[in-house]
Amino acid sequence: MGLMPLIALLFTAAQQPQPATFEAASIKPSAMTPYEGGSRSKVEYTPIRLTMSKVDLNDCIQWAYAVREDQISGGNDLSGDRYDIIATSASPVPVAELRIMLQSLLASRFQLTLRREAHVLPVYELTIAGRGPKLPPPKSDDPVVSHHSAESLPRVSGGSFIFSETSIPEFAQKLSMLRGVERPVLDRTGIAGYYDITLQGAAAVRQDDGTLFGLLEDQLGLKLISTKQPVEVLVIGHTAKPIPN
Repeated sequence: MGLMPLIALLFTAAQQPQPATFEAASIKPSAMTPYEGGSRSKVEYTPIRLTMSKVDLNDCIQWAYAVREDQISGGNDLSGDRYDIIATSASPVPVAELRIMLQSLLASRFQLTLRREAHVLPVYELTIAGRGPKLPPPKSDDPVVSHHSAESLPRVSGGSFIFSETSIPEFAQKLSMLRGVERPVLDRTGIAGYYDITLQGAAAVRQDDGTLFGLLEDQLGLKLISTKQPVEVLVIGHTAKPIPN
């Protein structure tokens, strides 16, 4: 290769946008606590900070790529290891960019490699019932100092499921993990915002007899429709224990 083509190639490579990365990131093994819910993972974020508590690698992949647990397949030797991750951005960024930054972090620190495939799977579509949604008022959101947190599963209180500070796509994702649903739930409502949602009596009923579906429609004005859809699946190729801080 001549000098000029080589210079042109190097210049073109330099012009390619670099993956967004965090300014600083700490990854430490989590200390498990013995009380109920002590192993529950939690994700909190602001425009400049991502905090993940008691997460395993699958939790991280789910948040980074905005997928459900059932959309991850392949080998993962770290599924039993849990970590506390704190990562900061040099300047405020939207949550979509925080997710891309986490993708870069997983690739560099966990040596994660994966590929994307499309599988046709049985799913539920979360839609608005005929009389409209009956959600509580959305939580106020300041775009400059907005703070959101989400746990991996709903809390149980007095026989009810509590979904705190959840968007409707996140709500759909958590529904997919409940007994009696147990398949991908795709948000088709188009409802924006964050909500504190209580599904009364849901934890106390038999969830395999369709009762949960009725509660969802009666209390929230939402319903699940069974169908089949192409769903993106992430196939893990390689993982490794995180590189020390």
